[in-house]
Amino acid sequence: MNNNAMRFTPWVTLLFLGWLASSTPNLFAQTNNLTGIVLDSESGNALIGATILEEGTTNATSAGVDGSFSLKVSALPTALKVSFIGYVAQTLTVESASPIQVSLDIDATLVDEVVVVGYGRQKKKVSTGSISKVTAKDIEGIAVPDVTSTLEGLTSGLIVNESSGQPGSGKSILIRGISTNGDNSPLYIVDGVQLGNIDNINPSDIESVDVLKDAASSAIYGARAANGVVIITTKNGSKGDASITYSASYLNSQPWKLPTMLGAEDYVILTREKFANSNQTSALDVLGFPNFGDPLTANTNWMEEIFNPAQVINHRITASGDNSYISFDYWDQNGVIGGEKSNYKRYAMRYNSSKKIKDFLTVGQNLYLNRTQNNNIGTNSAFGGVQSDAFAYDPLTPIYDDQADFGFAQSPWVQKEFINPLSRLYLAGGDNKSDQIIGNVYIEYEPVEGLRLKTDGGFDLNWYDYRYFTPTYYFHPAAQNLSNDVGQGSGNFRGFQWENTANYTTKLQEKHNLDFLVGTSFRTTAFRQVGGSSQGVPMDAEFNPNFHYIDAGQDTTDLAFGGASVDYAIISTFGRLLYNYDEKYLFSATIRRDGSSNFGENNRYGVFPSASFGWVASKEDFLQGSDKISFLKVRASWGVNGSDRISPLSYVARIQNVFTYPFGTETQTLNTGTALAAPPNPNVRWEESVQLDLGVELGLFDDKVSFEADVYRKRTKDLLMTQQIPGYVGATNNPTSNLGEILNEGVEFSLGYRMGQGDLKLNTTLNYTHFRNEVISVAGETGYLNGWGWPVRNTAITRMTEGFAVGHFVGYQADGIFQSQADIYSHINLEGDLLQPNAQPGDIRFLDTNGDGVINSDDIGDIGTPWPKHILGLSANLTYKDFYVNAIFNAQLGHEIYRTYERSDVTFSNMQSFWLDRWTPEAPSTELPRLTSTDPNNNQRPSSFYVENGNFLRLRNLQIGWNLPREWTHRAKMKEVKVYLTGNNLFTVTNYRGFDPDIGTGGWILDTGIDKGFYPNNRSLGAGLNVTF
Repeated sequence: MNNNAMRFTPWVTLLFLGWLASSTPNLFAQTNNLTGIVLDSESGNALIGATILEEGTTNATSAGVDGSFSLKVSALPTALKVSFIGYVAQTLTVESASPIQVSLDIDATLVDEVVVVGYGRQKKKVSTGSISKVTAKDIEGIAVPDVTSTLEGLTSGLIVNESSGQPGSGKSILIRGISTNGDNSPLYIVDGVQLGNIDNINPSDIESVDVLKDAASSAIYGARAANGVVIITTKNGSKGDASITYSASYLNSQPWKLPTMLGAEDYVILTREKFANSNQTSALDVLGFPNFGDPLTANTNWMEEIFNPAQVINHRITASGDNSYISFDYWDQNGVIGGEKSNYKRYAMRYNSSKKIKDFLTVGQNLYLNRTQNNNIGTNSAFGGVQSDAFAYDPLTPIYDDQADFGFAQSPWVQKEFINPLSRLYLAGGDNKSDQIIGNVYIEYEPVEGLRLKTDGGFDLNWYDYRYFTPTYYFHPAAQNLSNDVGQGSGNFRGFQWENTANYTTKLQEKHNLDFLVGTSFRTTAFRQVGGSSQGVPMDAEFNPNFHYIDAGQDTTDLAFGGASVDYAIISTFGRLLYNYDEKYLFSATIRRDGSSNFGENNRYGVFPSASFGWVASKEDFLQGSDKISFLKVRASWGVNGSDRISPLSYVARIQNVFTYPFGTETQTLNTGTALAAPPNPNVRWEESVQLDLGVELGLFDDKVSFEADVYRKRTKDLLMTQQIPGYVGATNNPTSNLGEILNEGVEFSLGYRMGQGDLKLNTTLNYTHFRNEVISVAGETGYLNGWGWPVRNTAITRMTEGFAVGHFVGYQADGIFQSQADIYSHINLEGDLLQPNAQPGDIRFLDTNGDGVINSDDIGDIGTPWPKHILGLSANLTYKDFYVNAIFNAQLGHEIYRTYERSDVTFSNMQSFWLDRWTPEAPSTELPRLTSTDPNNNQRPSSFYVENGNFLRLRNLQIGWNLPREWTHRAKMKEVKVYLTGNNLFTVTNYRGFDPDIGTGGWILDTGIDKGFYPNNRSLGAGLNVTF
């Protein structure tokens, strides 16, 4: 443990012990111990977490994992109130200490009764919005470090993809498709605090995750809610007995699959064949390249060399009671590439509490601290990365060479920027740390019954620092560093918010239920950074980490930088009305007015309204008493959301330092000049999304079967895009304008089933999502905007094109393989000219898609999409007595992946083994072309040949556990003990030939689904233990 962590530990320990001491005094004053069990009256299922309260006191406890409870009371007889969300509460008088069995009847038509909405909670059965909920029970035991990973397969309407399988890498969440060409991430709210991301939030602290998908649900958040809202509520201890839980898990990880590369003999055969097909065999002989049958110096499998098993370790202590919750968590995950050099380590602490000072006054706070240490290697890049080295490096090169720099052999064949992958790992180094404090403090005042006034101050504070060092080395002319480099830097982010709400609820004439909310919100953020670099650390201290600072460098021209973002601020007022008549006829309306510093005076404020309606048909006389339909609700919603996610100051003229000019005659000096950064656009305005949603919720056979479906249409207009301007304007950047429009429409549903037969119980949920995305208009006259460019081919391979999905793949359309000279001669235009005059049998046939008689860049068109047409998730929970099995499956179907990690510009590059099935005269192929070293037909141009089906089915998580019998644990003075086996990504079914089909986006939506050498997801298997005292 580092020194900072050691200094932190004593204070954390004192805080924990002080809290524990203050939480437990009441335990010693109680004398009568009541025990019992709380069950579902219909199924006999244990009601985990049911509340048992001694009436007239604050003395309470919660039912455990088997429904059992233990509560000490001061005297007998006494009255106990037993309650559980979604069930009718029951009050009973207890006269003796004999064990009690309490059976509660279902009150709500949906078990998942309460959902979190903006600035409040609402019964699911009277909600008119489209909201999905994931509870702590759903994600318990899933051994992943971040919240986003726990959501995969558990809710409809979400696309969750990996940006990389490297430890600590972020995940991307898309709610109901792609709304914009810019930032598509949802708005994250954690305990009321807005966050930019949730990568470092500890999933074990979570009580629930509510996903607000339609505009009626999210419009209360106005700006920045156009992409949906993810609301995270963390745990807060309930009243009653204090409890302490220790949890631990250990998993071993390895890649779920490795690409199979050519061995040394096959590599020699295919390389010589490649040169022979181009009549260049003599060039190989001159270079001394081996012939088939020659003794080979090595047969190195570089994929196996760079990957190693890695460990995931988690230790956790939590304590709760008297409306307080505290947790300490340690997470340590090494990468399957590089071990500690691809590592994510987190120390985290959370303390949540609330206290009722008076009957009318409540104060509370939520505090979360974490320190992360995240070292990483370059990922998803075909240039200068460990994986790209392993893809390209020939198997003839041995691993080690005592005479080479650092003892690693370098290839005489594969050069350019490529080096021995293990030497790349050796050079990788750095020290990256980040500290974060997230929290809020609130006061709630209830002056009269039904009226709650709340003020809430929140903060999100981040500090980071980094160091890196690159030693002196010479591997070959294109890979050398003649003077060592050292750099370091630091920065901080500060976010503050202050929100005030007044909420009034009342019931009129026993059937008119009204809920009024008005409020204000203010949020501001700022970012600062500084750093520098130097060269020439003394050679005798080059590998001493104490010298890896910029002041140790001997370079007198140290490079320093510093920067500050333009501070951002947004101020808002909002209101909402929730109404229902006898929980049968439902209505809600919201309105929010936001003012953003990202817009000028002309359009600074935006107004975002919404309205929704619902009808609980099952409460009508014609369905009352139905033995089949236990619940039926239809709902409709409409609303507008906004987005201000652009660079600041787009509405004013800005200048920047961009060019240097020499001045002087005999002695010249360089002077930095300034230029117009971008022309001002005082009329730039809010990007707006208008969404219509129709939904139905159905419960059958006493809710043994539940079904929820939504159909939606979402149109985003006034897209915030850069407008192309002529060069003579003299600006270094293009201005931001409102120039485009996107349409999303889709359908999603969730189907649940639960059953019980004696000790055997089963709960399953199937989620399905389908959406269609179409660009209606974009800026410019071409009808498209280019996206990510494939560097080796110098061509953009994604576009945002009118009439197609955002970020669709583009290229030439491949149409099989020429099998003979006759095939080539028959591929002609209307004038009889050959369309591919340089082709030979075995080359790829390309289509003249526009019919102009020439195959050129005008034929580049749509060849695929990175967006799946069908997304499915299946979760299942099976219990038998004290044993349980949980499984989560996830599938994505109907999308493609652009394979770009193959480097055709590197003549001696190795290849995957599927190239053994390439076209040859003796064994013609209809899928893979012949190999050539000169490629006269340009087979390697961007085309549909490189686009593959990305369908996959994956077992995301599997748990097999055992809750030890209660009589055993009581003898050991323990409340509950659970042991389990757990695994992530245990199997994947796919035909994709790269590392992994689950490829998301690194941030830019036009760089999605492109495999440049993807760091794969890991298959992890291990065990865990939970002990509660």
